[in-house]
Amino acid sequence: MVRIKAAINIMKQRVSHKISVKIGLSFLLMAIAIEMGIFISLFLLVVNTWINEQASSLVKRGENHAHVLTNDFTAQTIKHVVLTEKGDTDMAIIVQSPDGQTLMASQVVNSKMKKHLAKFTSASQGKSEVLHSDWMKKSYLVSKSPIIKKGKLLGNVYMFLSTKQIQKMVFDFSSVFIVLVILTFLITIFATASIAKNLTLPIRAITSETKKIAQGNLSVALSIDSQDELGDLANSIEDMANKLRHTKKERNEFFAAVTHELRTPLTFIKGYTDIASRESVSEGERVKYLSIIRDESARLTHLMDDMMTLVQFEAHNFSIKKSSVLIANLMDDLMKKVAGILNQKNIHLNIIGSQQFEAKLDYARMQQVLINLVINAYKYSPDNSTISIDVEQSPKSFSIQISDEGEGIDAADLPYIFEHFYRVDKSRTRKTGGVGLGLTIVQDIIKLHDGNISVKSKQHGGTTFTIELPYD
Repeated sequence: MVRIKAAINIMKQRVSHKISVKIGLSFLLMAIAIEMGIFISLFLLVVNTWINEQASSLVKRGENHAHVLTNDFTAQTIKHVVLTEKGDTDMAIIVQSPDGQTLMASQVVNSKMKKHLAKFTSASQGKSEVLHSDWMKKSYLVSKSPIIKKGKLLGNVYMFLSTKQIQKMVFDFSSVFIVLVILTFLITIFATASIAKNLTLPIRAITSETKKIAQGNLSVALSIDSQDELGDLANSIEDMANKLRHTKKERNEFFAAVTHELRTPLTFIKGYTDIASRESVSEGERVKYLSIIRDESARLTHLMDDMMTLVQFEAHNFSIKKSSVLIANLMDDLMKKVAGILNQKNIHLNIIGSQQFEAKLDYARMQQVLINLVINAYKYSPDNSTISIDVEQSPKSFSIQISDEGEGIDAADLPYIFEHFYRVDKSRTRKTGGVGLGLTIVQDIIKLHDGNISVKSKQHGGTTFTIELPYD
């Protein structure tokens, strides 16, 4: 029994914390408050309007009788006026003299009537009055109409309307009103539950999918077609899951590539070190083996430098040192540094455009950017082709375009080429080198210069990288 009670309490807590319940209750309370305000206002308006109409009708009836008596204030006329109201059990008429003496009445003047008559003060003589403020507690609505002829008060006509009829009408009207209120509340509760369910259905779907993401399942599919904030949230979560899945895949490939890149040169270094240390090896062979060891060590150093640079960027510890740089000098040094490797495939480097201007740059880092882009172009360019560098100036900035005649980049790869660890040609890592860090570093260096880098490419139609930089 204790366990059952505990389970029930837990379920109550879960239900109370559900957003659908919170939204539903909030909307329901607000709707009930509004409806109650409208119903109460409407009820009071209808009841008060009807009572005012009854009071006005009572006053008018008394004034009509007073008008008849004004023309002929005789006992016979008074009797005739009283007889017109005698058959109505809910209505009574009393005609009094100015001093308050009852001349004639259609009903016996009871104590309740006398109390009402006492409320009409002499100060109000000559004016029509009505008492109806206490219709719920009092027995009558009462009106007084003076009988005045040539400025002289002849008497007063008092009309009495029993409030039983009014109270019955109000009770009947209240019963109908209560039924309408109950029906409206039931409809409101049903509508609120339906709205809350439909509103929170996408939220529950989003919650379910985000739990999958938290558990490592990145295959998210949210079929939410709404064009509101929930639809935007669902699309953002799907995009996030796709990017996380893509990043996870690329990271795994990166670790595999790094392992491969480290294992291969280490294997070469170990193997050729063992061979070079043998006494039977000639001096010429030893020099050859040491050269291979040096090249593989350089490859390791380059890989470590790239990874260290990336770590610095991630930790926001990487900085640049700008100075005035003549672009012509930057291009001349670039030509000298890449000439040797370009000659291996007989690739011509063509630099065009005005270069006789200065800009505030980190010379070494910008040289690193340009070498990286040219070497990338070299790796994917055929023999006897041309790599072009076009320098263009504009009033506030300048651009450097590096174009090749290589195999190009698939459109599906273009959005990701600047991401960490991404490699366009994953099957040729060892042949082309790299683990997908070069372009990431290039983009980060350009951003530190307040610049921008973009790429256009077409398969089998070459690739063009465009760098845009400010002058300072």
